[in-house]
Amino acid sequence: MQVSLNWIRKYVDLSGTSGEDPVEVSKALTSLGLEVEGMTRLGSVAGVVSAEVIECARHPEADKLSVCKVSDGSETYPVVCGAPNVAKGQKVLFAKVGAEIPGKGGGAPGNEPGFKIKKAKLRGQDSHGMICAEDEVGLGESHDGILVLPAETPLGLPMDKIPGLSDVILELNVTPNRPDALCHLGVAREIAAKFGKPLRYPLEAVHERGAPVESLVDIELRDLAGCTKYVGRVIQGIKVGPSPEWLSKALKSIGKRSINNVVDLTNYVLFETGQPSHAFDLNRIRGKKVIIRKGKAGEKLTTLDGAERNISEADMVIADAEGPMVLAGVMGGKDSEVSDTTTDIFLETAYFAPAVVRRQARRHGLSSDSSYRFERGIDPLRTAEIADYLAALIARWCGGAGATPVVAKGRLDKASPEHPSSPRRVYLRPARAELLLGASLSAEECMRRLQSIELKPGAPAGGTAEAEPALVHGQVALSFSIPGFRGDLEREVDLIEEIARLGDYNAIPVTLPSLPLGFKALPPAESLARGLRHHLRDAGLNETLSLRFSSRKALAKLGFPADDARMACVPLRNPLSEEWEILPTSTLPSLLSAAAYNQNNQERNIRFFEIARCFYHHPEERTARTPGIWEEETLTLVLAGDWPDRRPWSLDAAAAAPVEFFHLKGLLENALAALGLSARFGNPSGEAWLHPVESGAIYAQLGNAPSGADVLFGRKLPSAGEARIGAFGVLHPRVASQFDLKGAVLAAEISLSGLLAAAGQPPKFKPFGNFSSMSRDVNLLVDEGKAHGEILARIPARVPNLIEARLNSVYRGTGVPDGKKALHYTFTYRNAERTLTDEEVNKAQEKINRELALDAGIAFK
Repeated sequence: MQVSLNWIRKYVDLSGTSGEDPVEVSKALTSLGLEVEGMTRLGSVAGVVSAEVIECARHPEADKLSVCKVSDGSETYPVVCGAPNVAKGQKVLFAKVGAEIPGKGGGAPGNEPGFKIKKAKLRGQDSHGMICAEDEVGLGESHDGILVLPAETPLGLPMDKIPGLSDVILELNVTPNRPDALCHLGVAREIAAKFGKPLRYPLEAVHERGAPVESLVDIELRDLAGCTKYVGRVIQGIKVGPSPEWLSKALKSIGKRSINNVVDLTNYVLFETGQPSHAFDLNRIRGKKVIIRKGKAGEKLTTLDGAERNISEADMVIADAEGPMVLAGVMGGKDSEVSDTTTDIFLETAYFAPAVVRRQARRHGLSSDSSYRFERGIDPLRTAEIADYLAALIARWCGGAGATPVVAKGRLDKASPEHPSSPRRVYLRPARAELLLGASLSAEECMRRLQSIELKPGAPAGGTAEAEPALVHGQVALSFSIPGFRGDLEREVDLIEEIARLGDYNAIPVTLPSLPLGFKALPPAESLARGLRHHLRDAGLNETLSLRFSSRKALAKLGFPADDARMACVPLRNPLSEEWEILPTSTLPSLLSAAAYNQNNQERNIRFFEIARCFYHHPEERTARTPGIWEEETLTLVLAGDWPDRRPWSLDAAAAAPVEFFHLKGLLENALAALGLSARFGNPSGEAWLHPVESGAIYAQLGNAPSGADVLFGRKLPSAGEARIGAFGVLHPRVASQFDLKGAVLAAEISLSGLLAAAGQPPKFKPFGNFSSMSRDVNLLVDEGKAHGEILARIPARVPNLIEARLNSVYRGTGVPDGKKALHYTFTYRNAERTLTDEEVNKAQEKINRELALDAGIAFK
């Protein structure tokens, strides 16, 4: 974006500061984050000074030449001039001998080249210099005559020192988050803050003398999402014509051509304040009604560039009673534009949603100065104020012979309920600013810097305007009112960044951060997850990382009942596809799909596990602070193919056997035991996705749940008692078929919340015994339905010297009655301090046998 330093100086006085030097202004802006990519000096030609024509007479030998004497205040020079408007007493620009004139167009390629002033003799008369026209010194395009300076201009001033003549144009690279810097006032605000000068806002009071605006035109705001505020003013009795010199000169300095006084004023206010506006010919608004609405299929609009646009229902337009007049926020239409015959205008200022303007500008391949600003976001709080300011300017500068502009009484102002009506507040802790920046900053210094960019201190957090600053997280917090033009300041860290920016990033001292060393235990959930990962990886499993999306179809394949909390899905607002329409309530579908993919790619041996977060929808608990979504971490395992014999003496690959139920059960038992987790394995599994026989459940006694671990498969975790915290086993053939899986597939799903609540004491190392152990074998004949866990539960809690009860084999067949099974157990005994006697071991074993015999379903064989 181009900005003029002359224009900037209207709002901030840089005299007496280093800001008088354009180079210093350029450095200051770059340090503030507004990178200056280029600098162009206008009206600065070495050797050209202000001078006065003290004599002027016709050339004796040429009717179109004049012989003049020009004084720069110290010397007088003879000059032959061919300009028709040269006259005695004029203050002019005089190029001395040796000056290098850039030529028409500033010496740019394709224009007339420059030249050096030399002493010459023209038709017998000496000429020691040249009186300049504006195009010869890069001040304009006119070559109709010499440039005449104001009569009060001092003599002998270098061209770049003549007030109002020279200018410096800065080319700024404004980042998308800083739309406030897309205008001269915004840039002036930054410069004023940097150089410690006050900012002067332009003042132009509006005087209403006409009829009530409601009697002249009406506004109807239908598209409340696309346009949150729309303000209209009416000015009658204007005279459209050329712009005054100050206005055309201001626009020309930043590369904008003058059109007419009305349009130029709307452009001037745009580049001054950043607020786009549009002027309609009031008498060409059909039905005297302005409607902000969505476009209709089949509508057409000829925009100001002469192109006919096909309007769609996705577009937002400004329409009258019969059709669209403007492509909202992008470009006006031919049918309602201001022309030389316009006498009454309807003036629009509005706030259009950035996303809406951006989409329709891209859709139509259009970009304008207005759309560029609307897309990035303008000040939503000054729309009406700027409408009044612009109306006052038009009333002042768009009159003429027989024309006295009159501003209608009142303004039309429509807004949606969502449009902000007051500045928002953001809180700042100076101590936090010191910590993040590594610099010593007082509360007063923080306040001074933020006030320099018009952030107004207000009531502290939790207090009144007169109260002492409140505490936020134990630290003093200051409250600041954020002006509408700084939409990028939303959080405390944004204010801290402003403090650093305004103080110069280069001034932040280089300090080493304080890094105190010390042991800090991991949170229980993280410690458990890490322990499980290490153990399962050591057991030969591969950890997977699934995409955090799923679908209702995938959950349906698992056969969850309708009342299962895992069917309460969190939908995505804009899903990528039907396969990724919800947040997952189970990781099983992802792992089973990954297993099928690997099987289809000739990878039979699958050993997957994943610890991932699941999400459950509970809209009944939704509040202003909570979204009604519960989260829980789960452990999921999937095994298929062969299970290798991991004993060190089994070197034969043929020793690997197909994975089966007990491989998975043993894997889970070892993992839980290694982490000191207390759990019981039993039947049934309670899950429809598992085989009805070859499956089991994991139970745990709850009561140790840490903060945050309060969800168990989408439901509230019980505070005490035994609960099922997981299930495992062979995948149900129906589910395996749904996922196109081949062969036996085993799976498990365990709630980490349940594991945390069941956590016991971490395992401790027990030294190896120095004395030999003794064992006793027992053969039991039990009912088919009798589980190993039930038998272990019958063993007394305290049996002297018993260190292990191991099930060696399960036998069904010859010699075993139907409905029964034979179990072979080994009971091992050891004392850490001495060798046991047979009598002691027999006595302990008899105690166990007596307890087992009390169960009618257990018999000794």
